[in-house]
Amino acid sequence: MRTPTASVSIGSRLAAVAVFLGLAASGCQPDAFDVTIDLPEQRQVGQANGTLSTLLPAPFVFTVNLSDEAKIRNANPPRQVFIKDFSLVITGTSRGIGDIDTFDYLNTAEFFIEPTRVGSVLQRVKVADIPAKEGPAGLIAPRLVSNLNILPLLQEGAQLVTTATGKTPTDDVSFNGTIVLAVDVF
Repeated sequence: MRTPTASVSIGSRLAAVAVFLGLAASGCQPDAFDVTIDLPEQRQVGQANGTLSTLLPAPFVFTVNLSDEAKIRNANPPRQVFIKDFSLVITGTSRGIGDIDTFDYLNTAEFFIEPTRVGSVLQRVKVADIPAKEGPAGLIAPRLVSNLNILPLLQEGAQLVTTATGKTPTDDVSFNGTIVLAVDVF
């Protein structure tokens, strides 16, 4: 009679291990993930002796669905979202032969996220800035406002807008950018 008891005991152990492995595999969800958003190419129209009032000629509307992004990653719903990285880079689209484009026309810039929904109770918030001219450069990494949870704005509908100071470039300058969102989940 010891043989049947031994086989039941081994079978029970194997079943327990299988259940444990199944629970461990299904419980491996990330605590956070990143979402990279590419800003479409922008064009700063050149004109002699003009004054700059904005860096982005048109607002950038965020179209990311963070709940879908969480599902793709088998993660829980988003709890908080922060801007982790932000950069702008000169592109060659507006660059003619012998033309060297930079952000040297820019003195300062501020970046804001604001709601797109009419009648929203959410307020426009500053998310980054360029406090002083960085000199002639083809790449800019704006200084980010730390610990700013932008999840409520992104869930409702939001856009990136800017203010800027400087002189308009003498010829057209094109650039694009990247924003990396750090998403914390429940």
